[in-house]
Amino acid sequence: METSQLREIIRRIPILQGFTDEQIEGVLSACSEQEWQKDKTVFQEGDKPVGIYILTKGLLQVQTPTGGEIATIGEMGVVGEMGVLTGQPRAASVLALRDSSTLFIGKQELFALMDQDKDMGYKIYQNVTHILADRLRDNNILLEQRYLVLDDLVGGGRGGA
Repeated sequence: METSQLREIIRRIPILQGFTDEQIEGVLSACSEQEWQKDKTVFQEGDKPVGIYILTKGLLQVQTPTGGEIATIGEMGVVGEMGVLTGQPRAASVLALRDSSTLFIGKQELFALMDQDKDMGYKIYQNVTHILADRLRDNNILLEQRYLVLDDLVGGGRGGA
């Protein structure tokens, strides 16, 4: 993939929002391209987080330990960022649903960039905070909807009988 295309992909990644051209170049210099054949595992639940994967082509699936689908990740999607930033083992497995290509940013390389450019680190953590707040809000809405359905099923509806 051409460098100009990779720059545009980096600009669209939610955890890298607000980066300067220089910061984007720094991230690109730390990236390597990786290829994943269909049905190959990118990482498994419990693995040590070694880096972040940015999908540039293909389709990935985030799975529970039993193989249930948590999410499908399309092009320009990111996997592995939370484990890298928290140091926690991978919470789920990721599988290539078709032949796929990723940009890989190693944990050590990312933290080296953040050490060199404190503004970059600040932006990443600020973006992650917004992403997590959005996820929490979405999960709260989903839980409320499920509660209402369950409440209706057991006959205790809030305005019901």
